[in-house]
Amino acid sequence: MLLNERSKYTDREIIEKGSRALIKELGYSGFLRFIRQSEGISKEDYLKIDDEIFDEMSLEEIYDNAKKHWDNM
Repeated sequence: MLLNERSKYTDREIIEKGSRALIKELGYSGFLRFIRQSEGISKEDYLKIDDEIFDEMSLEEIYDNAKKHWDNM
């Protein structure tokens, strides 16, 4: 990466763009696993966390939220 390209984005923008790219490529579960492994945040089971996040949501709600997310990218 060239120096002028690096200064093109703020640190926050880099984090947001990187997060979006990871989510797009790996999905939310893969993104969470990547963050935990790269930062050593937790050894907690990511599938258990997924279950907690989506516990009260129907499959249709999950799909609609994912579609809205992808449409906004």
